Amino acid sequence: MIVWAPWHRRHGYEVPDIWENEPVAFADLSPRLLAMVRELNARDGTNNRNGWRATKTMLVRAP
Repeated sequence: MIVWAPWHRRHGYEVPDIWENEPVAFADLSPRLLAMVRELNARDGTNNRNGWRATKTMLVRAP
């Protein structure tokens, strides 16, 4: 299943301070995801080119 998630080159998909570092994913490129990315970049003093960005990824079931 294709989903959208916040991603950072250092943190990967683990969003700090959210659900004990569990990955966060959205079914589409929603305003809530974009707001989350803006908030994360504001806290880090970065932008979507050098910090957090919304990326397409695959959601797979763990064995």
